[in-house]
Amino acid sequence: MNRLFYLFGLTLLFSSCSTYYISKLNSPDLNKNEETGVFVFENDSMRVAYNFFGENAPVTIDVYNKLDEPLYIDWQRSALIVDDQATSYMGDNFVINGHSSSFGSSYRSLDDWRTSLSEGTFNGTATIPRGLTFVPPKSKITQTKLKLANLFYEDIADSSYRSVDLATNDGAMRKIKVRNYTKENTPLTLRSYLTMYVLDDLTNKTKSMVFEQHFYVNQVSKLGVSPANLLSYKNKRGDTFFNKKTRGRGALITAAVAISALGYAVEESRQTPRSSD
Repeated sequence: MNRLFYLFGLTLLFSSCSTYYISKLNSPDLNKNEETGVFVFENDSMRVAYNFFGENAPVTIDVYNKLDEPLYIDWQRSALIVDDQATSYMGDNFVINGHSSSFGSSYRSLDDWRTSLSEGTFNGTATIPRGLTFVPPKSKITQTKLKLANLFYEDIADSSYRSVDLATNDGAMRKIKVRNYTKENTPLTLRSYLTMYVLDDLTNKTKSMVFEQHFYVNQVSKLGVSPANLLSYKNKRGDTFFNKKTRGRGALITAAVAISALGYAVEESRQTPRSSD
């Protein structure tokens, strides 16, 4: 029976089949709040902040309108460029969820004429892409537009990482693999292209403003536990995101070990002499 518990322990060990990649971003042309990791662009008209915290780098954009007149963000003419691939900030999905209920009745008239009545209702919610966002004077909006699907970390050679110690939430130290990059050798670059405009009160024409901000990955960490277990990840910094890679072999190893454990259990039960009555 000891072998059964030993193999069950192996099952738990090998079933852990996810690798996490934590990436940190930097920008050559934006200021970064060192406490929050949020990137900020600011001029006399507006303040734009970028936050990438989360899985697959959700691009959260915060725009504050400093003007005394409305500001409009044109998402249809705005995009996130990953390396050289552009993706519009405006979604193109129409999703509606709901349910319908109805009831019916029928009756027969004196002249054998039959009729029926049916009535129904539909309740649901629709998500419709909004190509334009209105920002009132002296106010702000916050929107999460896209997530990063680029699997750039798969091209990083395992031998290029160095091993460092990081503290976990329970106070223990865990070794992880880290690699640092510069702007010149980064494995991933991002560009945010934003189009905004205001209306001229005199001519009633639009005055467009275009802004382009640059980002690049300057550090990648590779580890076998969820980033939520790391003390440094609890701050939810805006310059940090993670990707998760799950290997399919873990479940197969688990099944194989479980079958082996069952075989050992059956074998031991056969070998164990029964007590006589």
